[in-house]
Amino acid sequence: MSREPFFQWLKARSPFLWVLVTPIATLPLSALLLFTLGGEHDAVELGLPAGELCRFEGLLAQTCFYYFDFWRTWLLLAIPGALNLLVVLWVLQRNGYVRVAAVIALLLGLVRSLVVPMAAIAVSHFALYSDGGLYLQGEIIAGGGVGDIDPPSAERALRQLLTAAWIGGGVAWAVTLVVWRAYEPIMARYWRSLDPPWGPRPDEPKRWTGFLHRG
Repeated sequence: MSREPFFQWLKARSPFLWVLVTPIATLPLSALLLFTLGGEHDAVELGLPAGELCRFEGLLAQTCFYYFDFWRTWLLLAIPGALNLLVVLWVLQRNGYVRVAAVIALLLGLVRSLVVPMAAIAVSHFALYSDGGLYLQGEIIAGGGVGDIDPPSAERALRQLLTAAWIGGGVAWAVTLVVWRAYEPIMARYWRSLDPPWGPRPDEPKRWTGFLHRG
């Protein structure tokens, strides 16, 4: 596909659609970055509790705490969201209806990338420590017989952290989908001076419709 037809094809698509499909790339990329660059910090060096060991009726329960730098984790989860910035291509269009959609889609994409992951982690079972820096504390519990306990690992804590971030991102993705489906009916009722790229609307909007149309 040459450059001009590609941009014509892109212009005919919704900026909301772009931020809805970017997770195809951002999810695996965030996992790759977190597992390769998001290493834990030693609890002893930080002067923070490393864990607990409980014994009851011949069984052991081991609780281990793992610490991850807050700002590094935020950055590693936010970097893939840079793909959402490509919606600025729609801001360059002459059609005001499309530009408004692009601004809303950009805001939704930025919130989903920069705010939602860490907010979701914060409301999960991860605690935040600010002793000498900001650290996320992950709690992993393992149990078993005496001498047969399988200690947890930092990788397991990272998986839980990533899962919490992805769940939050999934909720934000669903919100974006609702906004996309509601955009045209809302604009048709409250901002009728802006015509969609497929032409002027009838006097009254007759049905709910999306924005996946060609001009």
